[in-house]
Amino acid sequence: MLMVAGLARAEPDITLDGIAHRLQSMGQRTPRGGLRWSRSSVKNLLDRARNQGMVRKPESA
Repeated sequence: MLMVAGLARAEPDITLDGIAHRLQSMGQRTPRGGLRWSRSSVKNLLDRARNQGMVRKPESA
């Protein structure tokens, strides 16, 4: 969750696919130990990080 939060904070406009690609290229394992990150895994961790205050929630337009 820390890696996902850090990537989201460093680049606020990054997509879920972008985060997944970065995590894969860095060799980070998924929560279940796999190598391929899915959007749903990234979204789950990003939502948890937002709920814990690690990442700001996007402002509504």
